Amino acid sequence: MNITLIILAILFISLIFNIPLSRFKIPPIIGYIFTGILVTALFHIEKETIDHIAEFGIIFLMFLIGLEFSPDKLKRMKKEVFLFGTLEMSLVGVIFGILFHIIFHIDWNVSFIIGGALALSSTAIVLKLLNESREIAKPYGNKSLGILLFQDIAVIPILIAISIITNNHLSLSQMVIQTIIGFIGLIVAILIFGKYIAPFIISKAVTTKSDEIFLSTILLIVIAAAEAAHFFGLSYSLGAFLAGMIISETPFKYQIEADLVPFRDLLLAIFFVSVGLSVNLDFAISHIGIILVYTVGIMVVKALIIFMILRFFTTKRIAIKTALSLSQVGEFAFVIFALFGKYNLVDNDLLQILIVAVVISMIATPFILKYLYSILTIFDNNIQEEIPKFDTIDSQGHIIVVGYDKIGKRICSKLTYLEIPYVAVDKQIEHVQEGIKKGDNVIFGNAGDKNILEALNIQEASTIIITTLNETNTHLITENVLALNPNINIIVISEDEIEQKFYKENKVIFVDKNKEVAKQIMHLLSRISNTRSDFTLKANHGSN
Repeated sequence: MNITLIILAILFISLIFNIPLSRFKIPPIIGYIFTGILVTALFHIEKETIDHIAEFGIIFLMFLIGLEFSPDKLKRMKKEVFLFGTLEMSLVGVIFGILFHIIFHIDWNVSFIIGGALALSSTAIVLKLLNESREIAKPYGNKSLGILLFQDIAVIPILIAISIITNNHLSLSQMVIQTIIGFIGLIVAILIFGKYIAPFIISKAVTTKSDEIFLSTILLIVIAAAEAAHFFGLSYSLGAFLAGMIISETPFKYQIEADLVPFRDLLLAIFFVSVGLSVNLDFAISHIGIILVYTVGIMVVKALIIFMILRFFTTKRIAIKTALSLSQVGEFAFVIFALFGKYNLVDNDLLQILIVAVVISMIATPFILKYLYSILTIFDNNIQEEIPKFDTIDSQGHIIVVGYDKIGKRICSKLTYLEIPYVAVDKQIEHVQEGIKKGDNVIFGNAGDKNILEALNIQEASTIIITTLNETNTHLITENVLALNPNINIIVISEDEIEQKFYKENKVIFVDKNKEVAKQIMHLLSRISNTRSDFTLKANHGSN
């Protein structure tokens, strides 16, 4: 089959799926998986080749995730990684292992490996979506990341177990020792490489002032780190994550992130197409009923186990959100099931049912994460559980700044300089953390919630400044503020004429964004004209 024709078919079919899906705000992940399903029904494709290319998508994803997590942050996450991760893999793996042994009379060794495969969640889908929605910085996002990182490590003993079953002459103790040595070797290699070699190479690349050289240097570093992990017998993605984490402490972090995002998104698209290629469409259609039963059963049981584990350590809402986020089965299950098929360890029909069930669980995940908060209200309405506790503001006549964005930061800096009492509130945790580091008085919370406004002592505040540029949010916050304190001074930024009528009616001071920008441009133009006139007069005077 002509490879060019296949590539054209993949691109064309993905557009056919994704353009209509985008109108309904359905993530392109779904379109790519459906593309893979359709392409595999139309063409005979060597899936192994595409899998190798697709793996680079996960490598770049994990490297960029690593850039967001310094070694200190990972140390603070040891509970999420090692405690929650160990409990999740152990309990989910054992329970599914027992169920498959009892129901299908599969050998204990094989059934527990199936349980381990089903315990794995999708790093590619979950972390991509949490990153895009900025939810990864929230408590449930951190817990999801920690468990996913441990699952990456847990892949190693699963592969060891398969090797032991299929190669009776191998020694378990020797394989375990080799794995431990490999892990230690990788950590040492990444530390040396990331702390000393990589920053030196990047700094030299920067001095060339060539974007191509800088980008090729970054690609070299990412792939080298992944290959180093593979050399020590570990997963490519684990090496990429550790390399990103070390480089996160260098000043090149943000430029690296900006340059690699297009590569990550393109290669992840190929990865999701490869997921679709795993599906035998004829088999899936003829067994759709039993496949859906398996899918729902696996996801529900897995979510319940994760919820029960986390409920001992955190709030109900966080436990529910983490459980729902990780309820799917991950991409590495395909690798394990492929080995089962290769060595005839499991009945082929059961294997195909499991493969399609995994794909459907992955298709369901973007919808679960998109409507996570709506689903959450079915189980728990106590939104205050998620908000970090803080004391009610006691000061009077203070200023409240809603939004610690670029504008909010400048306002806070000015108020700090003038020694005017204020408090800023933002619902993006990373903004709050940044403000706390700078020493600004910033708290985490949603200013659209009346409970938060009351905690900010809105009744005693003199002024509230709303810097958010989302007209809907601004309108909602304004209404809630007026309901609690109709005499407060409210300043908002607006560019919507309809909303400006509402502000005028309620005596809200609004800054017309468009008019202010125009004024600034005209002011600058006037200064430029005056400067040129002065220069011309001086030049004429000099010539005379």
